[in-house]
Amino acid sequence: MKIVAVLIASLCLAASAFAQETIALAVDGWRHEARPDGVVYYRCASQICAAGSVVSYKAQPHRTALTLADFENHHRGLAERYAGTGRIRAVRVADPKERSIEGVRVMQISREVDWSDNTTTFTIEARLIGPDRSFSLVSDSPKPEWTANNFEGFLRSMVSIAGVRTR
Repeated sequence: MKIVAVLIASLCLAASAFAQETIALAVDGWRHEARPDGVVYYRCASQICAAGSVVSYKAQPHRTALTLADFENHHRGLAERYAGTGRIRAVRVADPKERSIEGVRVMQISREVDWSDNTTTFTIEARLIGPDRSFSLVSDSPKPEWTANNFEGFLRSMVSIAGVRTR
């Protein structure tokens, strides 16, 4: 009987751990899509958000020692690596900053990508580092103000999730 109780307890703990990793936000006006690689996408599907807007997040390795300089250097390296490849004509990275919201470190950087079809995508890429877990949060759109509005709209919910202690 003890083995059955231990097995049931183990299954319950495993199920709750799995449930904690499966996070989906309910956001009005956005179509939700979870991919097998762990990236969760939200695509604008109404007039509440701006056409062509996409916001995504993904659980990331929990690296509490990550610095803003490390974060910025990583994104500058990616910009240099991908500029001029495929459909990408140019990539600009700017405005790295860090803030704390409700005990969650938020590092973010802005990026502009010029495409071969003469369009530009404006992006805010962030890393949220909570007490026990971390997430990336990315907002893309054809206009910088839309990108910022969408990012800030999703940020509060993601901060709440990243800030929950899991242990």
